[in-house]
Amino acid sequence: MKITDVRVFPVDISDSLIKAYASITFDDSLVIRDMKVIDGKNGTFLSMPSRRKRNGDFQDVCFPISTKLRDSMESAVMDKFSNELANAQ
Repeated sequence: MKITDVRVFPVDISDSLIKAYASITFDDSLVIRDMKVIDGKNGTFLSMPSRRKRNGDFQDVCFPISTKLRDSMESAVMDKFSNELANAQ
């Protein structure tokens, strides 16, 4: 699968762990929306779209199975996020 578009929407809330929302398009055919760029304990990472279950836990709605695809998605979104932050300043 080839990533054909990445869109990042920074969040301007200083006390929020969520730094941006992101969408990614594969092969001009499939879009995954509502991914989150989160500032965690071990650095910034990409979180997949999720929903809250009845017991209060969260479950990913979709996610990459292979490490290679996860790494390429995270790299593409983080690069775009860095560019958006640089352009905003």
